[in-house]
Amino acid sequence: MKTMTYKGYTAHIHYSDEDGCFVGRIVDIDAIAGFHGDTDAELHAAFEDMVNLYIEVCEEPDRLPQRPEKGTLLSRVWQAFHQKLPRL
Repeated sequence: MKTMTYKGYTAHIHYSDEDGCFVGRIVDIDAIAGFHGDTDAELHAAFEDMVNLYIEVCEEPDRLPQRPEKGTLLSRVWQAFHQKLPRL
């Protein structure tokens, strides 16, 4: 599976024998945001258009576009527990 990234959004790409073209979907958002293209250039353009459209639609009041998660988790622990953690 191929991936593409644009403005912090990632899409998974695969070739669809049924459709006869490349099909992509933006991941890590609740919306269904799919796109397709016959060539690599068309696929990149369609992906960028879909991300821009998603951001534009979500600019409505009370609706912000989801941003992909960075994979970091900050947490506070008790001092006694923290002192028992091994030093790296």
